[in-house]
Amino acid sequence: MNLENGIMLISAVITLLLLIFAVDWQYFRDWVTVFFFKSFLDLLGGSYVVEDYLIEYPVRLFPKEYDTSLLFEIWVFPVLCILYNQVTRNRGIWPIIYYAFLFSAGITVIEVPLEIYTDLIEYLNWHWYTTFFTLAIAFLLSRAFLGFFRWGCHYFSLRSFR
Repeated sequence: MNLENGIMLISAVITLLLLIFAVDWQYFRDWVTVFFFKSFLDLLGGSYVVEDYLIEYPVRLFPKEYDTSLLFEIWVFPVLCILYNQVTRNRGIWPIIYYAFLFSAGITVIEVPLEIYTDLIEYLNWHWYTTFFTLAIAFLLSRAFLGFFRWGCHYFSLRSFR
């Protein structure tokens, strides 16, 4: 096992532990919605970023089938979005924005050394600040989608479709 595979394994395990022990499963419906929304959106966005030669993932899961980092796109980041939405669940607009940037900063601080010292990610036409801002936007989009989903559930539960 090389360094990159070890990092991917540790990331997958830590994410699983966060999912099991840090997520408040009282809001299961919300978290499953966020997870699938973010997985779908991130897979599309990640594929675009790779196909447009902005980022490359030299070491990744299923390298013959996918050019993007499946581990991050459909596992790590969606779980972090669940945690972000959990933290901001009953907060106002400024904490929602603040936490989006805080979570983005944390991921960026981890990603930059990974880009420099490993083959997990390589910036081609990308910068750390691009990661920071796109992640912040992605966190805010997940929060907006969850708000829309909750509104829709409430709105349509009040209507009678007989």
